[in-house]
Amino acid sequence: MARHAQPRKLAELKGATAKDPQRYKNNAIKSELPLGEPPEQMRGDSQECWREISAYSLKGVLTSSDRICLEIASELLSQFRIDPLEFSSTKMSQLVGLLARFGMTPTDRQKLNIEKPKEDDGFQVL
Repeated sequence: MARHAQPRKLAELKGATAKDPQRYKNNAIKSELPLGEPPEQMRGDSQECWREISAYSLKGVLTSSDRICLEIASELLSQFRIDPLEFSSTKMSQLVGLLARFGMTPTDRQKLNIEKPKEDDGFQVL
């Protein structure tokens, strides 16, 4: 099965655009509108999941064009939290797949070309 195409922003963070620029020669169309607040028709707990996912996502990855996928992911996460024992493996696969497309799984974060923060002998600079 072919891999899903990743958002250009994630490809840039991973260094894929520098490694194979020909593959990314066409600029992806990206919505200029921000993600915004969750849809009003969503249940309260799903709205909280929306806010949580959008807060934890990498800056600049999610925009208004991702609202429907984020709504689905939020609903799935809400269902999982309500009753994790009855949450089917199919739904879990869909949730993990959506989160991966948003760059929110450990594997996706590991692929990012971001420099680790420097340690200061155990002291944190405020």
